[in-house]
Amino acid sequence: ALKRGCRCVEVDSWDGDDGEPVVYHGHTLTKKILFKDVILTLRDYAFKVSEFPVIVSLENHCCLEQQTVMANHLRQILGDMLLTAPLDGQIPERLPSPQVTILSV
Repeated sequence: ALKRGCRCVEVDSWDGDDGEPVVYHGHTLTKKILFKDVILTLRDYAFKVSEFPVIVSLENHCCLEQQTVMANHLRQILGDMLLTAPLDGQIPERLPSPQVTILSV
């Protein structure tokens, strides 16, 4: 989807074995893949076609411990690409322009 210019992706995360969250479409026959691998792929392909920001919708079904693992993966893998605070330090009244958030997730 990212190779076709998609700017919004949904990631369904679930508790996985050995403390590592997995991604799959719950209660279906889809294959489980590691959350970490999904975020690595996002990092590698998010801006191949467009520099506009990518919105990640996390559908989270993980326990608190694995949510912490997810947060760590997001911060460590995406680094400065991950937008984690308001751009000007203030709570915005509206979303910023995509031009302001170029190359951000």
